[in-house]
Amino acid sequence: MRALLKTVVALASSCSLLLAADDAQPTGPAKLRPESPALTALAAKAQAARAAGNPDEALRLYAEGLRLKPAWAEGWFFTGTIYYESDKYDQGRDAFRHVLSNEPNMATAWAMLGLCEFQTKQYDEALAHLQRANNLGLGGHEEIRDVVNYHRALLFTREGDFDQGMGLVALAVTQGKDNPLLVEAMGIAALRKPVLPSELPPTERELVMDVGRALCDGSARRNADATTEFDLILKKYPDTPQLHYLAGLVLVAGDPEKALEQFKAELAISPRHAEALYSIAREYDKQSDFAAGLPFAKRAVEVNPNFAPAHALWGKMLVDSGSDTSLGLREMETAIKMSPANPQNHYLLAMAYAKMGRSTDAARERAEFIKLRKETPPVETK
Repeated sequence: MRALLKTVVALASSCSLLLAADDAQPTGPAKLRPESPALTALAAKAQAARAAGNPDEALRLYAEGLRLKPAWAEGWFFTGTIYYESDKYDQGRDAFRHVLSNEPNMATAWAMLGLCEFQTKQYDEALAHLQRANNLGLGGHEEIRDVVNYHRALLFTREGDFDQGMGLVALAVTQGKDNPLLVEAMGIAALRKPVLPSELPPTERELVMDVGRALCDGSARRNADATTEFDLILKKYPDTPQLHYLAGLVLVAGDPEKALEQFKAELAISPRHAEALYSIAREYDKQSDFAAGLPFAKRAVEVNPNFAPAHALWGKMLVDSGSDTSLGLREMETAIKMSPANPQNHYLLAMAYAKMGRSTDAARERAEFIKLRKETPPVETK
């Protein structure tokens, strides 16, 4: 991934559009402001020095240009990239901060700042700035976007947001990008290890890579390979927590009954596994077998009261079964309070209100569902 980023930086060196402050704005092509003849000449000489593999001379020329114009975004940007390529991350970080003090909407500069901060172990700042780059938009810079998403996945996993980490890796795999770094990142997130790859104990690497490969194959719809791989994993590690649950996730689309068996096998090892409880309840809900599913949904909420999907599912099942509609509505409303930007929660509540004849409330939730669907990009699932 680091080698890929260096390739991206080299490509960026010949792409002036990368330096535009409005590269994230959809209103039209970016436009660069004209510079003085002296600065233009220095920029050309610096670019030639970079192309000739002479970063020290390029840095000297950029520094000369920055003395002429301290707010020169191009000079600061390429100064930062040279420092990054030279493993001088502190200096690179400071250079990208200069870029952003003048060009605060430049997504690629936020991306490079975050990547520098990752290397200087400023992980909270790195995640915030990589998120900023993603939100501004990196659609025109696919290679940089891939590197940003990889590092976002690592940082989400490090802070315990494992589903976000898995989702970003799965997104890359579904787009045809597949390499050992992504496999490793998937395995660490799936096994709920809040560590970076560099912090992973060597004794755990084999299991991480085996699990990561199986889940990447599953994400890429290589289902036969993923199933075979999990069969081998479970023979090798039959009592390891989390593995039966993950095997169930791989099976659930093609063989829900076998998936249900795996989720229950996980509970035998990890009785308080909220996601396994939720997954069992969801499968029974699909079959409208509320008598079987409701205890699992209730238990998922009890085990993890902060698990919004469990509140939503338990509420739905209570309403659909008619066993306790008032509690069901409260549970779905709780899910919305916990996760207000999730369109599905509003959809479920709209259906429940409609079932109970509360047409005004149903229309309100349906409108919110439609609004959020337009505003929110598709969520990558596990």
